[in-house]
Amino acid sequence: MPTIKFTVDSALLAELGERLVGKPYIALAELVKNSYDADATKAKIELNTKKRQIIVADNGHGMDFNEFESFWMRIGSTHKEKMRFSRNLERSMTGSKGVGRLAVQYLAKEISLATVSEYDLKKRLNAHVEWEKAIKAGDLTEATAEYDFELSDKPFKKGTRIILRKLKHSWDSDFIEGLAREIWWLKPPFRSGVMAQEDPEKIFEIEFISPVKEYVETFNKQMEAILNIWYARLVGKNEKGNVTLALEYVGEEPIIQNFTIPNCRLDDGDFEIRIYHLFHRQPFGIKVQEARDYFDKFGGVHVYDGGFHLPYYGNQENDWLGIEFDHSHRLTLSKLLPSDMKIPQGLQFLPTLSRIFGVVNVDTSKEPKLEILITRDRLQESVAFRNLRFMIRWALDYYSFEEKRRSLEEEITKVEVKPSKVVSVEEVLTKYESEIPEKTFEALSTDVKNAVTEIETENEATVKQVSLIGPLATAGISSVAYQHEVGQQFSAIEGIIKDMENLTVRDKKLRIKLNDLKERISSWVERTRATNALFSYFTDAENIKRRERFPAKRIVDEIKKQVQILLKGIPVNTDRIDKQLLLPKASLIEWSSIFQNVFLNAFNAMVDSKAKIIDVSSRVENSVHEILVQNTGVPIDLNEAPKYFEPFERKSIISPERKSLGYGGTGLGLTIVRLIARSIGCQVSFVKPEKGFKTAFSIKWREY
Repeated sequence: MPTIKFTVDSALLAELGERLVGKPYIALAELVKNSYDADATKAKIELNTKKRQIIVADNGHGMDFNEFESFWMRIGSTHKEKMRFSRNLERSMTGSKGVGRLAVQYLAKEISLATVSEYDLKKRLNAHVEWEKAIKAGDLTEATAEYDFELSDKPFKKGTRIILRKLKHSWDSDFIEGLAREIWWLKPPFRSGVMAQEDPEKIFEIEFISPVKEYVETFNKQMEAILNIWYARLVGKNEKGNVTLALEYVGEEPIIQNFTIPNCRLDDGDFEIRIYHLFHRQPFGIKVQEARDYFDKFGGVHVYDGGFHLPYYGNQENDWLGIEFDHSHRLTLSKLLPSDMKIPQGLQFLPTLSRIFGVVNVDTSKEPKLEILITRDRLQESVAFRNLRFMIRWALDYYSFEEKRRSLEEEITKVEVKPSKVVSVEEVLTKYESEIPEKTFEALSTDVKNAVTEIETENEATVKQVSLIGPLATAGISSVAYQHEVGQQFSAIEGIIKDMENLTVRDKKLRIKLNDLKERISSWVERTRATNALFSYFTDAENIKRRERFPAKRIVDEIKKQVQILLKGIPVNTDRIDKQLLLPKASLIEWSSIFQNVFLNAFNAMVDSKAKIIDVSSRVENSVHEILVQNTGVPIDLNEAPKYFEPFERKSIISPERKSLGYGGTGLGLTIVRLIARSIGCQVSFVKPEKGFKTAFSIKWREY
C-alpha cells in the first residue's frame, strides 16, 4: 500500500505563536527564561517604543551551530524537558515546550540573533529571520533563517543577544507590569554588590531599560514586590549588648522593645527580618504557590560580613537559628524571653524558614571577638557568634509571643458582650398602684421611670464602648463601663425616697404599704451600690495601665471584700495563701476579673448546699506555682471539665426556684477567665479537690 507524508503549513507559526503565548509580555518573558536556562547571571531587556524595538541580551553559555540548529530552529523541541537541569549551574529548567522562537514571532516581524558559545569564544553566530517571509514559505519545512559566522582574534563575550524589530504590539505600563509578574521569581532577593560572593545558581540579575521612566519604575516595583508583601518585620540594632528592636505590622506603628544580650562580646550588628503570610490572595498579583516556592528556595535569615554574603547562612539545610528544630520538637515555650513576657503555647507562632527573609549585617574586620572561618563561608563558633544567634532568636521569639497575644485579643473581641438588666423599681411601684393615691403614684412613677430609663440608656451606650475596649471586654461584664454613670443616678432615686418620706398618708394600711415600698427601693439602692462597687478598679485608669507582680494574698483579700455582698455571708478563707507569693505580672483589672468570676461560680455551685465554704490556698511543686479555689458545692466531673470553658456551657446544677431568682450566669465566665489567664501566662483548670471539698479550681504558672 503506498504512503504519503504529512506536511505542515508555515502559517502554523503565527497560529501557534498567538495561541500558545497569548500575551506580548508572556512572549517576552519566555526569552528571559531562556537566558536563565542558559545559566546566565544577568539578562538585560531594552524596550524602545519609538524605534519599535526590543533587545534581550544575556551572559549565558550561548549556542554553537549544532545547538542553534537542533534546538533554536526546531519548533516544539523537548530537550529542556529531557535535560531538566541546566548544564553548568544545574538550575531547574523553566521551559519545556520549545515555544521561545514562537514567542519571538508573536512579538515582532523581524529578529536578529547573535550568540557566542562558551566552547568557542572567538566565533559568533549571527542569524536573521523575517517572519512574514517564513510564513509565506508555504510548507513549514521550507521556512528559513539567514545566518553567518563572525570570527575574531580576540575572544567575544559569551552569551546571546536578540533584537526584535518592527514590534507587532503597542507596549504600555500594564504590559510592563505583566512582564515583571511573569519573571520576578527568577531573580534572587540578594542585594546588588555582593553577587560575586553568592552561589552562582542563585545569581540572576534582570535589568530593564527604557527611555520611558514610568516603564522602568513600574518594572522595578513589580520585581521587588515579593519583598514588600511582608506581614510583619523585625528591625534591630545592637550597641555593645544593648539591642533596640522594632516590631512592625503592616499599617501599624512599630512596637519598640529593648533587651540585653547576656555576657555580650558583640559590639555592633543590625538586622531586618521580614515575615510573610503566604495564604489567600497576595498583593501585586503574586501567585501564592510561586511565592511559597520562592521562599522555599531563598528564604531564611542570611548573614552578610562587611557587605559580602556568607553562603552558609540562609541555606534551608543549615538551621543555624534552630527554628526548624523547635518546630519539629513542637516546642511552645521560649528559653530566651523573660518570664513576664511568656504566654503558654506562644512559640507555636514561630515562623518557619520558608516564611521569612532576613538579612543580618556584621563586620568581622571591626569585631575582635567575631571571626570568620578560613573557607570564608561562615563564622566561627564563639561567644560572639552565640551572642549574634541569641539576638536574632530573641527577636523571632518575641514576634511569636506577640502573635500569640494578638490571637488571644482577637478571641476576646469575639466574645459577645450583652448588657445586664437593672432591676426595675417600676415593677415594685406597679404592684402597689391601686393602693397609692393617683397623683402620688403618677409623680413617683414618672420619677422612677425617668431615673431607670436614664440608667438603661447609659447602659446601652457604654456597652457599645465595652466591645471596643479589650481590657473591659475581657471581663465579660457589660455594666463595668457604665459603673460611673450609674452612680450618678442614685441621687435621683434617693430623692424619690425622701419625697415618699415627706408624704402625708392618713390611711394606716396605705402608710404601711408605702413604708414597705420605700424600704424595698432603699434595699435595691443599697444592693445596686454594692454591686457597682465590684468594678471600682475600672474607675482608675492607673489600674488598667499598671502591670506588676502583686502579692497574691493581698489581691485575693481585696477581691473577697468586693464580692462579699454577693456571697451573702459565705466565708472565704485565705489563710493558706503564702504571704510571700507573687502573682504573675498583670493588671488589677485582670486579676479582679479572674477571681470575681471564680468566687461567683463557687457561690452559685453552693446555692443548694448545706455547708458553704470557699477556701483559697497556694502550693508549689518544682518551679510550678498554683492557687487553688475550693468549695463545698456541686462536684465537677473532671472528665467533662474542659467543656466548661467553652462559651455558653453551663454545668452547675441549680434548682428551678433558684434559677428564677437570677442565680447562675450565661456560661461566659470561665471562657473569659481562660482567655485572661492565657494572656498573662497562666493555665486554669478544674483539678481533684482536697478532702472536705467538692470542687477545686486551679490557677498555675511557672517561675523561671
